[in-house]
Amino acid sequence: MLLVLTALVWWSWPQHPISLPPIDWHGQIHKGDQAAEDVVMRQYTAAGKLDLLATAQTAYHVPGVDQTVLSQVAVERFKPGQQTHLRADQGLVDGHSQRITLWGNVVGTLQPDTRLLTERVYYDPQTGIITSPEPLRLERGRDWMTGVGLWASVKTQEVDILHEVRGAYIP
Repeated sequence: MLLVLTALVWWSWPQHPISLPPIDWHGQIHKGDQAAEDVVMRQYTAAGKLDLLATAQTAYHVPGVDQTVLSQVAVERFKPGQQTHLRADQGLVDGHSQRITLWGNVVGTLQPDTRLLTERVYYDPQTGIITSPEPLRLERGRDWMTGVGLWASVKTQEVDILHEVRGAYIP
C-alpha cells in the first residue's frame, strides 16, 4: 500500500517548478499572510442573488490589519437600477468596514452611459457611495465634465463634482 501511495505522489508531483504569483509585498512578509492569483470574490444578497463581483489578477491578505491588497481589479455591482462597474490597477479591501479603495487608472461606469476617469476612488458597497478627492473626468456621450472631488450614489444615481467644475454640453 505504501509503495502504491509513493508511486501516486511521485506521478502527480509537478514535473516543472511552480511559478509564484508576481505579488508586490511592499517589502514585508509576515507569518499568516496569504496570496492568490486569478481571484474571484462574490457577495450575494439574502435571497441568494449575486450582488457584488470583484476580480483581481493577484491578491494578498494581511491578517494583522485585516486588509486585502489587489492588482488589476474589477468590481461590479448587480442590483437592478444600481449597476456599477469599476476598474483599476490596484485595490485595497478593508476587512472591518468592507470599504474598497481603488487607485491607478480608475475607470468607472456609473450609469449605463456615464463614464468616470480618475486616479483614486473609495467605494462602500454597503451604502453604494463612491467618493474621490482626486481630479476627475465624467463623460456622457459627447458631453464631458471635469473637476476635483466626487460624491456619487449608486442607489440614487446622483453624481456631484465637488469643486473646480468645467464642462461641455453638446446638443
